[in-house]
Amino acid sequence: MPKRLSLLAILFVFTLLAVVPMVSAQEDVQFVSFMTTFGGSELEGLRHSLDEFTAQTGIQVIIESNRQLVPILRTRLAGGSPPDVALIPQPGTLAEFARAGYLVPLVNADGSAGLVDASVVSDNYSAGIAQLGVVDGVTYGILAKANSKSTIWYSPASFAELGVEPPTTWDELIAIQQAYLDAGQTPWSIGGADSWTLTDWFENIYVRQNGPEKYLQLFQTHEIPWTDPSVVAALEAFQQIVDPADTKLAGGVEGTLSTDFITAANMVFRPDNEAEMYYEGGFIGGILASNFPELTPVDDFNAFLFPAFSEDQGAPVVGGGDLLAAFSDRPEVAQLIEWMAGAEGNTLWATAPAGAVVSPNMNVDLAVYSPLAAIDAGQVAGASAFVFDGSDLMPSAASDAFGTALQDFIASPSDMESILQDLEDTAAASYGS
Repeated sequence: MPKRLSLLAILFVFTLLAVVPMVSAQEDVQFVSFMTTFGGSELEGLRHSLDEFTAQTGIQVIIESNRQLVPILRTRLAGGSPPDVALIPQPGTLAEFARAGYLVPLVNADGSAGLVDASVVSDNYSAGIAQLGVVDGVTYGILAKANSKSTIWYSPASFAELGVEPPTTWDELIAIQQAYLDAGQTPWSIGGADSWTLTDWFENIYVRQNGPEKYLQLFQTHEIPWTDPSVVAALEAFQQIVDPADTKLAGGVEGTLSTDFITAANMVFRPDNEAEMYYEGGFIGGILASNFPELTPVDDFNAFLFPAFSEDQGAPVVGGGDLLAAFSDRPEVAQLIEWMAGAEGNTLWATAPAGAVVSPNMNVDLAVYSPLAAIDAGQVAGASAFVFDGSDLMPSAASDAFGTALQDFIASPSDMESILQDLEDTAAASYGS
């Protein structure tokens, strides 16, 4: 009996020795919770980068995916249980959370390290991109992914035949427009049945004429009314493209307002093309590649940055994206922020087999992208300034009225004053409601 007890005791000791290291190892595992709207292939692309982060650091990233991220975040914050980090889809929401004291400063206002060193931001992002995550002088967010909506698509062969190069100024663009008219060709196709294409036109014109600060005052805070002279000036510039009295549009005004955005793009690049240029975001390249597989990107269809009105304001990029922000300041969270801000993490995300993104990181070599994605990436990473799509910054009622107002303006520009007053009335009743 004593011998049996001794044997049992020995077995018990060995069992403890086997279990204790496992418990200790389990306790050493670090976790970071990560909230995003991404799903499907988008989520696969993100995981492609984060899996390598885990392989290198041992830090496990627990991803929570929900399309209703912002309202869920507000509920979680009110309950005191936010995620460690989140990809926030709007700079206004980032500012709201920062001013409420929910976010951890990444870099302090004096340039000293917050959660990360200032060089993590300055070494990887242009000043125009870095500024997007700044609230009241403090860096709270980093633009993790983005897309340009400032691209004008054209046929290189058509430009060569006309004897012109991609323009860098508005006056040069208008000169190309006139050269096409003189050659008996229609300069533009616009899918105005989808009113958001018109809002994109206006946004690019307005920010180039007035700069990002006034742009946000018009769209985000409504400090500038829609009856302001700056709005009138932007519409007058747009009228140089869409004036029904001297149409430069495929199908004229009536055709423009009854054509969807994909059909309008196709009208420029099919063999029996009806126009020579088409403005819309970088995503159009993928649509054209799918619709016209016989065409070679860059050689047969290409894009240039929406041109500047002046040297002072330059050519800011209008687009969309997601800002990475932190709600806790543990060392492992800092490591994740550094990974997602760095060249290696961004290059992996940009080259993921599925769900690859356009990275705003200026150290991601454009050579890693497809020719089409490189157009988008070059515009985003090199942006002198970047502003989010204006209609997305507006209350929904004002945003809807904005698109309708531009359709009405194209149909009847002489009614500009009453159109803008109606838009202002809707906006005045929408902001802060």
